[in-house]
Amino acid sequence: MSTRKMNQQQIAAIQRYPYWARKLIYFFNRFPLQLWLVFLGNFIISVASSMSWPFLNIYLRQRLGLPLHLSTLLASTRAVTGIVASLTIGSVSDRFGRRGIMLASVIGGVLFHGCMAWANQVWEFLLLLAAWGALDNFYSIGCNAMVVDTADKDSQLEAFSLNRMAHNTGIAIGPIIGGMIVTYSYQLNYQFAAAIYAVPALMILFLVKESLKKPTPAALAETGPGKSGEAICRETSMIDVFRDRIFMASIGFLILITVGTSTVFNLLPLYANEVYRIPESHISIVFSVNAILCVALQLGAARAAARLHPFSGMVLSAGLYMIGITSYAFFPSVAWYCACMTVMTVGEVILAPTMLALTARRAPEDARGRYMGIFNLAYPFGYAIGPAIGGNIFEYVSPQGIWYNGGLFCLIAMIGYSVLYRKNKKEQ
Repeated sequence: MSTRKMNQQQIAAIQRYPYWARKLIYFFNRFPLQLWLVFLGNFIISVASSMSWPFLNIYLRQRLGLPLHLSTLLASTRAVTGIVASLTIGSVSDRFGRRGIMLASVIGGVLFHGCMAWANQVWEFLLLLAAWGALDNFYSIGCNAMVVDTADKDSQLEAFSLNRMAHNTGIAIGPIIGGMIVTYSYQLNYQFAAAIYAVPALMILFLVKESLKKPTPAALAETGPGKSGEAICRETSMIDVFRDRIFMASIGFLILITVGTSTVFNLLPLYANEVYRIPESHISIVFSVNAILCVALQLGAARAAARLHPFSGMVLSAGLYMIGITSYAFFPSVAWYCACMTVMTVGEVILAPTMLALTARRAPEDARGRYMGIFNLAYPFGYAIGPAIGGNIFEYVSPQGIWYNGGLFCLIAMIGYSVLYRKNKKEQ
């Protein structure tokens, strides 16, 4: 169960507290301490990672003197290994547990950011980015599977929304800190990020418990939402996940959206700096607007999205992303970029909990890690394709063309989700 039960004495004692304190206590008792620790770890990780990733392409160009299409290709290395990790680590999580892969991820974060401060050669950056591309996904896959393990079905959407809020609160803070530090030293920024990653490593090591429980024979005999309808008495394999056509189609269209969003989050700082001489510290405000709005809107948007069919919600989300990404091409100012990011953010607060809840509902009990792994596959896939295409368009076609390209991918996703909604609108 997701709620921590209180006895009569505890309830009576709480009644003596002020109204705001009672509401706060009841809110925190909706989920066990285990999940709150995981949410806190997600927040800290987001602060550390977002201190560096918005400025990665600038750092690589300054450090190595590479042209943009090569620096974006180098940065895409992490996405390629992330794809491999997403295909395999879900099975590891279902067999051996969530806690171990989460711990490996945060320890990897300490090592990656520490080494990035001192790397000088192309091969060094290549190895670091490749290793981190795999390890970076471990925490989110384990974390999402742990939410499904711990929260009951009625509260999973809210749990995913809270986890997303923790993530975006960190992203609201990280780019501002990173934007100030990189004006002095990129190396110092990576060293700070490495130190921050050590905090969730200690939390997981000493406070977080394993949530994986072996499924009972009755649970294995239940029919998963992606099955044909026959009862099964065997473990769900990765092949079974790929046979869930509705789920795989929804992930395919999510990859297209991610191609568009990766263009913004990877290339906007470089685009603004090299084309219009807008400094990094100003562009970091745009990313913080995204994160602040996500925190402010997430719970309300999730509750509103819960009333919609999942695929109609995704049609709306993809449409908002299309408008927001395309609009970056129109006016070169931080205020306009913040307006574009606002439109994108509304799409994001609909997309994230909707897709996570859809993934959780379609996953049989013994395949939650596999389903979450495939869900996570969308992000490295999109981040491998988006910046690579965008970098070539930037250099060989037109800098503004990267935004039209990103918007086009979102338009295709919107059409795809419309088809899925029309074929599956009787299923909620």
